[in-house]
Amino acid sequence: MKLKHTALWSGVVAAALLLTACGKSNSGSGSMSSSGMSSSTASTAQNGGWKTGLGVLTETTDDHRTGKINLVAAAVLLDGEGKIIDVTFDELESTISADGSGVLSMPTDYRTKRQKGDDYPLAAASGIKKGWTEQADAFADYLKGMTAEKVAKLETEEDGKPKDADLLSSCTIAIDGYRDAVAKACANAEALGAAKGDRVSLGIEAANASSDVTATDDKDVNAQVDVTIVALTTDSDGRVTSAIGDMAEPALTVMSDGNVMAPDAVKTKLEQGDSYGMRGASSLGKEWYEHSEGFCSYLKGKTAAEIAKLPAEDSDADLAALCTIDVTDLQKAAAKALEEAK
Repeated sequence: MKLKHTALWSGVVAAALLLTACGKSNSGSGSMSSSGMSSSTASTAQNGGWKTGLGVLTETTDDHRTGKINLVAAAVLLDGEGKIIDVTFDELESTISADGSGVLSMPTDYRTKRQKGDDYPLAAASGIKKGWTEQADAFADYLKGMTAEKVAKLETEEDGKPKDADLLSSCTIAIDGYRDAVAKACANAEALGAAKGDRVSLGIEAANASSDVTATDDKDVNAQVDVTIVALTTDSDGRVTSAIGDMAEPALTVMSDGNVMAPDAVKTKLEQGDSYGMRGASSLGKEWYEHSEGFCSYLKGKTAAEIAKLPAEDSDADLAALCTIDVTDLQKAAAKALEEAK
């Protein structure tokens, strides 16, 4: 019997997201600084309104002594008319389990579907003999030139697979989650420096964040996976023109009898905004999203080689003035995004 199910992947969610016009900051980050808004306005004027967006959807499920965490992320580049010029997405699937004595078993592989490449065994089972990356990229190509409103209206079968015959010829995977993540990315999109000729890419860094492995009568265990996501755009020289960094910390609760409970909802740190509660403990008086914005602004103009050589925490005065959080995973995710951009 399934105990809980957090379901965010639906056309209803995507349609609701479109009530917010493309280009507004996400609801969790509504209190961002006025200086950031001024910078965004100036960037809009300079680059003709081109915008970069990141959308993240997390679904958690539980079934007795097994739980799953699925995270879908989409990155978009929109032109001045709000049309999708470039788009990419990825998905992380993690399954945890526990035995009757509350001993937790976590995954050993935290690669996304795109990162697994041929190790994700879809091609052989596919009726069109194409792997996940090929099919996901075919769907991405299908979306180019569409507005967020048109994307949100794409119809799927009950299993999430496309209804459009032309799309089915190159993509037979369930697309409803990717569609909704793209719609969310468009709703979150802002003018951050991207311009005509740029391309968008996405990097994900995930790791086991569970500190305990055995639940007891006195203490439950959080089976947590920390997922850091960076969307960025690059110009023809491979230099970063805009970047967005976010993080999700989905955690399933494991009890002493091995039963697993999924949370009601998972918000990313950007979505939590000021409610994340870092400002009071920050030496800069900044929330997490502001530290992330500072790190992302620091990336602009840099190449993959330069980002790989970023100094250790607090050793660079320019970076320390913008961001004092640990940027290790943000740096790794940015490096993966730049690798995908090649």
